[in-house]
Amino acid sequence: MTEARSEHPRPPFVPQQEFLETAFERRFQGLLRQAWLNRSWHVIAAVPGSGKSLGISDLILGSGAYKDTNGVTRLPILAIRAPKNAAREQALGLALSAAFGVIPSMPWALRRSWLVQILASCGVECIVIDDAQDLKLTHLALLKELTDNLAAPPYQRHIGLCLVAAHSGNVIPFKETFAGPDILWRQFRRRMDTEQPYCVVLGHTAAAGEQNDLYLALQPDPRSRWEWTGHHGPSHPSGDKRPSAGLPTGRKRCGRDHLRRGRRDDGAAP
Repeated sequence: MTEARSEHPRPPFVPQQEFLETAFERRFQGLLRQAWLNRSWHVIAAVPGSGKSLGISDLILGSGAYKDTNGVTRLPILAIRAPKNAAREQALGLALSAAFGVIPSMPWALRRSWLVQILASCGVECIVIDDAQDLKLTHLALLKELTDNLAAPPYQRHIGLCLVAAHSGNVIPFKETFAGPDILWRQFRRRMDTEQPYCVVLGHTAAAGEQNDLYLALQPDPRSRWEWTGHHGPSHPSGDKRPSAGLPTGRKRCGRDHLRRGRRDDGAAP
């Protein structure tokens, strides 16, 4: 016996990519917005895989960036990823240039001046560098040079800077480096925010009920929601327990590793 084929075949499954504004993202984006508003400098650290890159992308989408038909571009937040395995300052210069579109062909000496001009003409108000733990001394020196030239006449434009880095343990990236006696680090310390220069963004914590809120946000049907019960995993109101309940994972979803990490942050056993 064969089943009759439908005249209208079922459409293929299309995964939906959506951004979840979790408790971590609210804390993380709050610091980015503060730097953007106050034109302040911060080092923002969080554990790897917590959602820093997704939070930066979501912030850019709502930053009001646009390009008119007459060629006028406005880019309030310039976000790039730090170059890896490239200690020369040209690598960071190319990454900054690529954020504006086509990279013009010109000698590096001219590109330095061009970067200052386009940063001012596009109205950049804050620079966000993801994976900032990969920055080298030459990269930091270039950032200081560009921001100094923007602050000087004729532009007289102060911009914020967020070095977003991954960290583990109690070590905060750049804190020991900027405490050095060299003139460059002394100048960096003067530019850092006076209240929150080094910020560590916590993940999802069980104490505040954030893990359970994340589970509820991921359940489309309220009748089938799973509740976080601590070490034994999510449990259904009927009493059934599934340690590996189906959390959708993907590029723009918060996976179960966020919950495990939040439990460890609270001192619970992994």
